[in-house]
Amino acid sequence: MWPSTTAFGSFENIACPAGASCELPYCIFAHEAAVVQSTNAVAASKTAPLEPATKRLKLDDGGSRPVSLSDGASSLITKPQVFTGSIAPKKASTERTENGSTSTPHAPKVVNVKAGDILPRTATKPVSPPPKKADAGAPLKLEEEVPLNPRKLPKDPAPYARRLTMIKLLHEYMSPFNDKVAKAVSPEVKALHLSANQLRKVAVEEEEKAAKENFPVYENVLKQRLATLKKMNLLDWVKDRRSTIAKEKGDPPKKVPPKKIDTGLTPNQEVIYLSELAAPHDILSKHDILMKPHTETELEKSRSAQVSADFWEECDRCKTRFQVFPDRREEDGALTTGGTCQHHWGRRVFAKKTKGEAPDPTRLSCCNDVVGSPGCTTHDTHVFKISDTRRLSLVMPFIETPENDKAKPHTAVCFDCEMGYTTYGLELLRLTAVAWPSYRPLVDVLVRPLGQVLDLNTRFSGVTPEQFFNAKPYDPQNPRPMRKDLRIVDSPYVARDLFLEHVAPTTPVCGHAIENDLNVIRLIHPTIVDTVILYPANRLPFRNGLKKLAKLHLDLDIQQGGAAGHDSYEDAKTTGELIRFKIASDWKRKKEDGWTITDEGVFPPMPSSTPPPVASPVPSMTGIPNVVPEGGSKAQKRKFVLVDEGVSDEPPTKRQH
Repeated sequence: MWPSTTAFGSFENIACPAGASCELPYCIFAHEAAVVQSTNAVAASKTAPLEPATKRLKLDDGGSRPVSLSDGASSLITKPQVFTGSIAPKKASTERTENGSTSTPHAPKVVNVKAGDILPRTATKPVSPPPKKADAGAPLKLEEEVPLNPRKLPKDPAPYARRLTMIKLLHEYMSPFNDKVAKAVSPEVKALHLSANQLRKVAVEEEEKAAKENFPVYENVLKQRLATLKKMNLLDWVKDRRSTIAKEKGDPPKKVPPKKIDTGLTPNQEVIYLSELAAPHDILSKHDILMKPHTETELEKSRSAQVSADFWEECDRCKTRFQVFPDRREEDGALTTGGTCQHHWGRRVFAKKTKGEAPDPTRLSCCNDVVGSPGCTTHDTHVFKISDTRRLSLVMPFIETPENDKAKPHTAVCFDCEMGYTTYGLELLRLTAVAWPSYRPLVDVLVRPLGQVLDLNTRFSGVTPEQFFNAKPYDPQNPRPMRKDLRIVDSPYVARDLFLEHVAPTTPVCGHAIENDLNVIRLIHPTIVDTVILYPANRLPFRNGLKKLAKLHLDLDIQQGGAAGHDSYEDAKTTGELIRFKIASDWKRKKEDGWTITDEGVFPPMPSSTPPPVASPVPSMTGIPNVVPEGGSKAQKRKFVLVDEGVSDEPPTKRQH
């Protein structure tokens, strides 16, 4: 019997003849539970004062709940949803009893009661019987015979005869390799051998795939495949078969090792060459990189504005206005208001424009929905980000890189930070620094933020709740980074001090969009190499992402974790390789022009020939004026006269005859 609050008809006060063994879901007779409940309800109705009837209050979501008229007007006002919880994994706390055993407080007591005593057998019966083991003598399912014919498609990319020819050519080119694999000595290679039917199936499926996915260029794709098979050797065929089997099993593809970059320089010379790539201060300022601390007057203005705003922020994801309480609200312990956050985590994807056709709408990379559609992801709370360096200084002051005698010369540092959302905005969760160009790990730690954690932002930070809340404390006696067992430090101040142990003002610090990393550790550094500046985008204000640059210049696929997030060590190393790629291309050109590298720097070529001799001064084109000395007579005027066969400049005299 399933207990119900009300029996039916006039039998509601008569006990069921079947008693506890009744199997009817809705019995017309009364059972013990129902009788007791009915008796209690009658007694309560006699003692309780009369109250007016309740009304139904309509809710925003279309539902309703009963509201008593005696509650007053305050009961009609619903309180806004707030976030008071934590993202930490919940663990059942245990307490020790008198006999020494442990028990979980507030846990329901378990009573050994048979299921049949509470529910009828029809309710306790399993939904489906357990799977039966296959009989040993059962006949095996025969493999389906695959003929060497093209499969029917809704729209054929070529005539039937042409498709049949392509399948036969594929089968003909694959057969010799399959025969060689069957004769291989290695068992691993021999296991790749295909039966005659399997080989036909591979040829048919490959042709079908080309017909479906490359409809306009069907023949060109298959011709290229045939040319590849013709050039293959046995080792290439084995690799091809193994990759195909891995795809069928769903195994992740093996990462191809990145191509080695040869700069033509020694590691020390590469560090010296960074002086040519370091951005000047005016360029750094244009990229929102802080070059000097803010004054107290500037900070006071920002502090006053923050108090006036009463910690109202705009959600960094869905742009909703909500309120933040860094020290929790006293009345209910709330950290944020505004309820849940529904948003799209992907970026905008702009459709290609075609002349004469209407452009397709801009979509989002996370769910391929149109921009403006309801969010595809929901979180417990809204989050925000602070970009103004003055407001960042109020949470944790900026400092300039101090002098450091322990920083190793001829070494640069690549670093990357992972951030999560707290009640103070976007704060540091992980800091990774590696030496460049050796990529020797220097620092790799998790960081406890200053504010209450709202969201670890795992999709991008790669920091999971289990990893963050179960991390072991950092041990200064054993500072060696362990990527598979990251240690945690108590605050961003400690993480910054660990970073500054390896950096001096003259040490080149490398990163991608480095203003975000410098702002989150509140550091002002004078020598910076940023790959965003080295590889500018074609259109401003857009920027090239690290993932795009790695694929374009290094043929390297990074940030392939999906929802598991990024790896800061991988990002820092990729940034260093992009810088080496830039050095290789620049130095090749300068070396041909005669540039040289010394310990003092990079210098242009000296002229090969001797400098021209100093020329004598050119005589003046104007005559020297006659100057009459003081106390002297005026110079006598001279004129030319003809003297026999020439011209004379003597003063005129009487001509002698």
